[in-house]
Amino acid sequence: MDDIQLEQAVWIGTNGRFRLMGRSPGFLDEWLSEAEELCAAFGERPAGVDCPPCVFAQPFVKRHVAVIQVADQDLPSTPSAEVGQAFQPEDSHENSQPKEEIKGVRIALGFRQLVFTRKAYPLLGGDPFALADWGTPQFPPPWAHRGDLPTLSTPPTLRARSVEDVQQVLKSPDGPALLGAVQALIDGGRLVFQRPAPDTPLLRGLWMLLPVSNRCELWPASFAFGNALRFDVVVTSRPHHEAYEGYLTEDQAGDYPQGRYEFNLQSAAEAGDQAELDALFARRSRAQTWRLGWLLIAAMIVLLLVMSLVNSFGRR
Repeated sequence: MDDIQLEQAVWIGTNGRFRLMGRSPGFLDEWLSEAEELCAAFGERPAGVDCPPCVFAQPFVKRHVAVIQVADQDLPSTPSAEVGQAFQPEDSHENSQPKEEIKGVRIALGFRQLVFTRKAYPLLGGDPFALADWGTPQFPPPWAHRGDLPTLSTPPTLRARSVEDVQQVLKSPDGPALLGAVQALIDGGRLVFQRPAPDTPLLRGLWMLLPVSNRCELWPASFAFGNALRFDVVVTSRPHHEAYEGYLTEDQAGDYPQGRYEFNLQSAAEAGDQAELDALFARRSRAQTWRLGWLLIAAMIVLLLVMSLVNSFGRR
């Protein structure tokens, strides 16, 4: 099977304005506006809140997915002519921000966007956290780079999840809340967790318990300042903001009524039944089941129409 191609772009943002610092050849000009909007939708930094490395994922342009790594960055006090100097004027994509406004700024947000086709997402296990883990040691975010970036490639990496992996998550202090959270997500709910800083291990554990089909339809953020993107599950320092109205909290997830998937998952893990876990992780999502149902209904209607036409011609 061919390797999956990942295009990348790096942005630096200060005071709600963003500068494109580098991109790969396949990161198209027509993507830039939506890519910048993703950076802005991360939200406005609350006073006194830092942003160590975190990850979020979103659908991107037509039939693509973006996995975005975010982290605080120190900006050097360089002369304005040196900031983004590798770009030609037409390559500089910024909100009419004078370069002098960046000069001397000490803290900014860095965004590294990895973009690939939607059809490749299941081949990557629908796991943005595993993808970020893969990219960091082999191809760390090139925060200091200016100009052209390489197109990356990775073989399909649908990692098997063992009984031991699942048991480790369920035995963790967050295990009860994560079990309820999984059922809530499968039922169509949204979740918000309150933390003062990113908690990527929390969401990595949650993703460990989800079927691949649901992973590919859900959009998480291991930290965000805001919720303009309406994440399905998000870690934030301000969960009581009106942007999270209708979201389940961590306590509510822990008390969520037990459903069939949660029960079967816990039973298979406790029994050490790898085959049952594999079947659960490979199951169709509710959306896929609905689509299949409608396709079957459409096929039956077409078949009935064809049979009716055949019968009408036969009587002539």
